[in-house]
Amino acid sequence: MLRKLISALLLLVIVMTCLTGCGTDLIRGIIKEYEDNKDGIISEFRELKDGTLNEFNDWIDSITQYTLTEDKKLKGEREPGMDDYVGSYEAEYIRFNGEEYIFGGTLPDRKNGSALKVTYSLNIESGKAALYWLESADGHILLGDKEQHMIAEVTAEDVYRFTFDAGYNFIVLKGDDFTGSLSLVVE
Repeated sequence: MLRKLISALLLLVIVMTCLTGCGTDLIRGIIKEYEDNKDGIISEFRELKDGTLNEFNDWIDSITQYTLTEDKKLKGEREPGMDDYVGSYEAEYIRFNGEEYIFGGTLPDRKNGSALKVTYSLNIESGKAALYWLESADGHILLGDKEQHMIAEVTAEDVYRFTFDAGYNFIVLKGDDFTGSLSLVVE
């Protein structure tokens, strides 16, 4: 695509030069300059593309901090890991109603990979609780429908592994008059 664009621009310059009556020495000079610097031009465009993607990724990551449940609003204690997708969480719940977005994010490209291992212990004394992974349907980053993948909705201790695509990915606890506890480690 880039080569076609550059080639089209060079062709346009050549045609314009010919139409204005300039000599062919100018055309040869332009072509030689392009040939001599072609690799550098392509390298600069790649750097521009990579820089733009990194900036977009960082911007999306900054939005993520506003979609996770704030630490002060969590019922338990979250110890973050290397990013918002991993860490540990311990909580005791008494008649909890609502949702806690414990770990996750919306990165289009997570630097640490997309495979996660969730080690959990969910104890339901009364009410209902569901621990699940919430993801974007159809790879949408922020918009679109979300799919729930149940990790546990009964008292259980287990390990859950999953690989996610770019987009909206969160580990969520939902409670309906839930009394009990949750211990969670995401790696």
